[in-house]
Amino acid sequence: MNTLSRRLLLGGALGGAASTGLQLVAPGDTPVAAPAVSGWQLRWSPSPAFDGLRAFGTVEDDRAGSHPTARPHVTADGDAYRWTMHAVDRGPTTDRQCHGVTGMRSPAGGPQLEWRAGETWRTTYAVYVPSSLRATTGSTHLMQIGPPGDGTAPIVVQSLRRVGDRETVELALPRSGVVVGRTDLAALHDRWVDVDFRIRIGDGSTGTVRWILRSGGTTLVDAAEEGVDTSPADRVRPEWGICRPLGDTSGPLPDCHLLIRSMRGYQLVSGASGTYRAEEAVLRRGRLESGPAGTSWAVFDDGAGAGAEWTVESGAPAAATLTLRYANGGPADRPMDVAVNGGRLVAARAFRPTGGWDSWATVSLPVTLRPGRNTVRVTAVGTAGAPRLDRIALA
Repeated sequence: MNTLSRRLLLGGALGGAASTGLQLVAPGDTPVAAPAVSGWQLRWSPSPAFDGLRAFGTVEDDRAGSHPTARPHVTADGDAYRWTMHAVDRGPTTDRQCHGVTGMRSPAGGPQLEWRAGETWRTTYAVYVPSSLRATTGSTHLMQIGPPGDGTAPIVVQSLRRVGDRETVELALPRSGVVVGRTDLAALHDRWVDVDFRIRIGDGSTGTVRWILRSGGTTLVDAAEEGVDTSPADRVRPEWGICRPLGDTSGPLPDCHLLIRSMRGYQLVSGASGTYRAEEAVLRRGRLESGPAGTSWAVFDDGAGAGAEWTVESGAPAAATLTLRYANGGPADRPMDVAVNGGRLVAARAFRPTGGWDSWATVSLPVTLRPGRNTVRVTAVGTAGAPRLDRIALA
């Protein structure tokens, strides 16, 4: 099977603040006891302005001492972290130049989070790759997952790599030689791109990875591998930065930089409520819009047929309450069908006006989840189309 066609959804994004506005519950919709739903627990959320580099376990800044007058090469730059690489910079080995950070300290300056066998972790962030940071014939790594310590080999690498005359960005598993996903680097250059990386740490039968890139509401890559070896000797940690080969044959290496902001780290925990944002959904005749502080929601074309589908996780068969957060600034109801695992839960459920497109309300419905992956789909059935959708929650 083509690796790009394999999909493994390891859960949804952790939701933001609690919903506000009108609470709309259908007659007879009774909340039930929380099931063993798997949810993403936020474990790390650094602020460049306040936490600085104390958010990371270690900082690798010109370890070879090749360019001391340009230090620091790794800095907090407003609301982002910045890595600056000069053509003259050198790394601790003779074949590469590297500036990077490793690990997650939570709180900043505190202990490092340890990713252990059997656990599932996730990192999300926005990355800005300028056109000066180009792909190389040998991989230029921007993110790695691997065990701590000098000389250890990474388990996962996100890299800029030249394939023939094509500049690409890819996620690869060096141990097995598997390329999980790849797309043209031009889709990333000179714009902010959202990265969503997930890993279940395990052996060749239980290890999984998923890699998602989105730009302006468009999904560039959504690729996954399961049954791969992601097991550490003891533990693994993430690393970000620029690690560029000196033996590139495509031309001289220019000065460049990398920016990353909105960094988050999550752990998948059983028993936590699962919250899934609009960014996690597959949209039909819809697109994402963004607001302040990194918030986003889904908007849709008029008419029937538009909607969204989420894939969610459950630890065991159980009853649950599905809550949809929406906004309807129009004068009339915007009815939608709600289906779980392909079966219609309710038909033409009314999503009433909320008084404005920035006024949010919730609709709650009882559902039954099966163990493992479940799908939740909402579809507009009226001429007015779907309301604006923010997220769903299962508890």
